[in-house]
Amino acid sequence: MGRLSEDEFEATFTPPMTDVTTSVVAMVDVWPYIERVLASEYEAFETDSWDVEYVYINRPESHLHLLINTGMENVYLVVVVDILEKEIYGHDLLNLNQKYGLGH
Repeated sequence: MGRLSEDEFEATFTPPMTDVTTSVVAMVDVWPYIERVLASEYEAFETDSWDVEYVYINRPESHLHLLINTGMENVYLVVVVDILEKEIYGHDLLNLNQKYGLGH
């Protein structure tokens, strides 16, 4: 459990990802993990208002991606939950501006 490599993260991202934000049932308390990540990796950012904005499930329904709004446009802390093991698999910082050339 920790920061995922690009390959590890991409292995959990199996299109089409389905938005389950309004219907997902919490299976793991992710906030203690998120608070540790925020304190250790993002201490320079104001993290008090970070919250889960979206939840996506991958195609084989093996992983959930919880997108935590960082307060920066199109930048999310993604916490990946292993559905079968009912545990946190790890996290990554997803910067859609860099990845897909989106503007601010």
